Amino acid sequence: MKALTLIDITETKLTKNRSDDKVACSQQANWMTFVQTMMLRTNIMCDSPRAVKYSATEFKKLGFGDQYKGSHTVWEVDCSTDEYQYFPPSDVLDSDFDMVPVIGELNETIKINNNVFRTTPEARNIIFKGIPD
Repeated sequence: MKALTLIDITETKLTKNRSDDKVACSQQANWMTFVQTMMLRTNIMCDSPRAVKYSATEFKKLGFGDQYKGSHTVWEVDCSTDEYQYFPPSDVLDSDFDMVPVIGELNETIKINNNVFRTTPEARNIIFKGIPD
């Protein structure tokens, strides 16, 4: 399964008690929020996210919210489960993630609406691919 988000979830491994770099600590906080939300229902292993720049044409095909136009940076995360485990359906993940707070104004190329993950069609800033609905 792959998660794609417009929220900066860079894994820096830096926290407030080990670093004065506020951006890196905030990126790590967003990463931990992402991982913990993913694991609400089952144990899921997530690779470190990759930031990928998409052209406007490529970006349009990904399925993010209608309010996002142009080229953007997307953080992509490959996730897997243990043998005999399963991913929750995408509508369940959408429900788990919708309105979960994040820290904004990091390296995103979007203006985050209310500093939360959004899964509604017009404001969708996180997508789950490769799992059944």
